[in-house]
Amino acid sequence: MDSVQPKPKNVFRIIDRETKKAVGSYSRGYHNEVDFDSVARARTANCHGMFENDEKYAIAQYRVYYVLINPDVKDASKTGGENRDQDN
Repeated sequence: MDSVQPKPKNVFRIIDRETKKAVGSYSRGYHNEVDFDSVARARTANCHGMFENDEKYAIAQYRVYYVLINPDVKDASKTGGENRDQDN
């Protein structure tokens, strides 16, 4: 890995045990925040304490890797910018 590349990062997500889907927490600064840097921050993301319910919400740990997709993007419309979060 190139030394200027960010190292893999661990993030934590709130998972609804019933639907098995990630649940975002609204914040003014980040709008819907999904990734948290610790279990404690994920559990306390809602001011009403709703994510502290272990029976309803699980906290999943992910490792995020950075993958170079295009080293010199000139025009997003030519590189599939509208689908930038999806693998081709």
